[in-house]
Amino acid sequence: MRLAVLALAAGAFWAPAALAGEKKLPAGEAANEAVGVQASVLDDDHLQQIFASDFSHMYVVVEVTLTPKGGKPVDVRLDDFLMRSEQTGEHTGPLLAAQIGGEGGIVVKRPDPAQRRGGFGGGFGGIMMGGGGIAPPPEQAKVEAKDDRETDPLLGMLKRKILVEKAVNEPVTGLLFFPMEKEKPKNLSLVYTTGAGKLRFRFK
Repeated sequence: MRLAVLALAAGAFWAPAALAGEKKLPAGEAANEAVGVQASVLDDDHLQQIFASDFSHMYVVVEVTLTPKGGKPVDVRLDDFLMRSEQTGEHTGPLLAAQIGGEGGIVVKRPDPAQRRGGFGGGFGGIMMGGGGIAPPPEQAKVEAKDDRETDPLLGMLKRKILVEKAVNEPVTGLLFFPMEKEKPKNLSLVYTTGAGKLRFRFK
């Protein structure tokens, strides 16, 4: 009986402590007859868990969920979102994955130098000494575009996580990266332009 009482007491003590350790992210929501939008601002811990990076605090990263209403599809477009600082008046739209993770790399492969001909190893310009005559012109350099995923693994992850631009009939969730530094969530408001008007809310 004593052990049972101690176990219950320990459980009662542990549960609130565990709940207290959970972070509540700043969030907001709004809706009209066409669509509902819910969003929360991710902190450094969440970004580290997803991307293993906090992006040097260069962005405000928001997880947004759009829910179509009225049985009609919603055309998801990043340009319809705007983040505004109520403190500074700064406002910006979200970035594409390639603007965050980098662009595809270009690799230039040059051919090996032409093998020298004749008896002497020296030469001047394109003329070889030693009876070899004129060396053949070098082959044209080959230019190859490398896959983005090969040059920057982060880019592939960003493409999978950022809100996808497409028409949806079901709720869809994705991330938005806004290029704003050192902004507190309580000073931010999100504006979402829909076919039925603009939705706007602040994060609490």
